Amino acid sequence: MATITLAQVAKNAGVSTATVSMVLRNRGRISQATRERVLKALDESGYVYNQTAANLRNRRSNQVGLLLHDITNPFYGEMTAGLSHEMERHDLLLFLANSEESGERQQKFVDSLMRNNACGMVLCAARETPTSFYDALKRRNIPAIMVVRPASDPDFDYVGTDNFLGTQMATRHLLSLGHRHIAFIGGNASSGTRAQRIGGFTSTLLAQGISPEPAWLVTSQASQSDGARVAQALLTQYPQITAAVCYQDIVALGVMQALRKMGREVGRDFALVGFDDITEAALVQPALTTVSVAAKEIGRKAGELLYSRIQGNDEPPQRIILPPALVVRESCGFR
Repeated sequence: MATITLAQVAKNAGVSTATVSMVLRNRGRISQATRERVLKALDESGYVYNQTAANLRNRRSNQVGLLLHDITNPFYGEMTAGLSHEMERHDLLLFLANSEESGERQQKFVDSLMRNNACGMVLCAARETPTSFYDALKRRNIPAIMVVRPASDPDFDYVGTDNFLGTQMATRHLLSLGHRHIAFIGGNASSGTRAQRIGGFTSTLLAQGISPEPAWLVTSQASQSDGARVAQALLTQYPQITAAVCYQDIVALGVMQALRKMGREVGRDFALVGFDDITEAALVQPALTTVSVAAKEIGRKAGELLYSRIQGNDEPPQRIILPPALVVRESCGFR
């Protein structure tokens, strides 16, 4: 079968090849009638747009990379959805990679994007990413937006939330319900984000004259199973604890499991607050009180900012901090 050319499609539609090209790329001001005529000609001819060839001509593709450190976390699923929707609005194709906190995997993904002439990327960088990585990224002159975890380099755009304020809100809520024996569960000991959340938690306790108990600030992996394991060990040793702020909702769901196993009822004799407001938080019983950080909006904002950079926006780096909100549900009870 002979290859259908752009010129043949244009002839069949009675328009120029430039008009057909603009319809294919969804660019330019073209009347709806002309657009429909071109689309009909494309459909009847069986023409297939060669994006690879267009990338070579333009020295830039329509590909955008998203690099995460943990794609199993539901929070990042929701953030990815927000970013994906924004990229679709601009006919950009999103590619996802999981570094699993590996600097080597992270570097391979960036190298692959560069080889394919990607037009930009969004990164939640691996923990302890070296300064040399950010320096190399700047030399490559590709738009890159950092999300959730800010880069150590201030020359990059960043979209995230106020972690300190978020745990302040969660802790104040528990204090207002009369709790004084409060634990903090979850996060990695070397995490900068965890340090911010611990800061909000401990400062709120100190403001009320309560000295935080170091043994009640425990780490865990970002999973229900580890959240349950850590909580059971903590609450077995310190049964006087009546409430907890969790680093993530996924950890809080594990804490719920441990409490049920121990015969303690969430929302009645134990109060629990998560962080992220993933979809499951509203579906469990009792529904989880949590700090909402608008994961989808973080993704959308990152996509919006990335597209502006791709289009040539050369303003100084932006730092977009979305305010958290406390979503009160049944897991703290109603006193």
